[in-house]
Amino acid sequence: MSMDWSSFFPPGTPVLALPDWRNPRLYLPAQRPLQRWEQSSLYPASRPEARLYRLLLRLGAAARLKEVRTAAASGWPLGEFVRGTLPRPASVVVLMGTPGPAQKITAQLRDGKGRVLGYLKYAGTEAARRRLRQEWRVLSNLPGDIGPEPVKLGPLGDGLALLQSAVGGRALPAALPPPEGSTRLLDSLVLSPPMPLDEHPWVCRMRGSGPTEPEPWLRTLAEREWPVVIQHGDFAPWNLLRGTGGALRAIDWEYGALEGFPYLDLAFYILQTSALIYRRAPLDAARYAVEHLSGQPDLALSRSEALALTRLAAYDAYLKSAEDGHAPDTRLQAWRRSVWRG
Repeated sequence: MSMDWSSFFPPGTPVLALPDWRNPRLYLPAQRPLQRWEQSSLYPASRPEARLYRLLLRLGAAARLKEVRTAAASGWPLGEFVRGTLPRPASVVVLMGTPGPAQKITAQLRDGKGRVLGYLKYAGTEAARRRLRQEWRVLSNLPGDIGPEPVKLGPLGDGLALLQSAVGGRALPAALPPPEGSTRLLDSLVLSPPMPLDEHPWVCRMRGSGPTEPEPWLRTLAEREWPVVIQHGDFAPWNLLRGTGGALRAIDWEYGALEGFPYLDLAFYILQTSALIYRRAPLDAARYAVEHLSGQPDLALSRSEALALTRLAAYDAYLKSAEDGHAPDTRLQAWRRSVWRG
């Protein structure tokens, strides 16, 4: 990434790095123990062993058992970017994204009382900048109360930054089956009445777009019509929040599409959670997805349609990762290939 960590903090801020400065994933202010405990909760952890590791890191941070470094004494690029859009942040927590060609940095902005004002995403690589521009487009067209509000997109340092509002709600457990309200949330993203498969913009875009011809799977879906939907593209437990009224809201729309295909997000949720949390074999995960999709009365999907959608969801995710620059022999990419080939 082309921006130094200290550029995200007000000058003179003492900063901790978790787990350490050799392999930093999270940077946070080191001023107060309670602040360190609360803000270190942003450290990512979904599996049980990862949550235990995070707890140990947070205890160490609260006790200030980690090395402290001081942000540069002059200049605050993040503060200049935010000026005039949100109240001036009193503190910042910085999370390094998953390493890879499209890696991003996310800064959580808080006021003097510890309340979250918003989030800033920074992209240094071209692949990451492309994803931020896509997220801006999707957020700008979302119905209300579904996701964050886009605030600003523009250059920051040598990269691109996207500023967006905070979304209230509590994190969901990374578990199957998909949480209650998933179908209701996805139904709110339907944009058009059902149309013939051959006229669907997502289908037209998918044909001939990658190394495998999806026509056999598409033919299975040709006997009925399908609506155009806003597709999240990374519909997973860690990108969903449960609001105070019980409704689900979604964050991280960088893989979204404004002309998507229905039920792919639900199939993706099952596959991604199966692969990353449960460590299931690809075909076991595919069987679970087919059983779940075909077993939902509201979806009215046959088993053959559910299987076609599961294969298409794996293929769609594979193409997006390949577009980011991930090699076909990575574990997750190979896992996805096994889903559509099995």
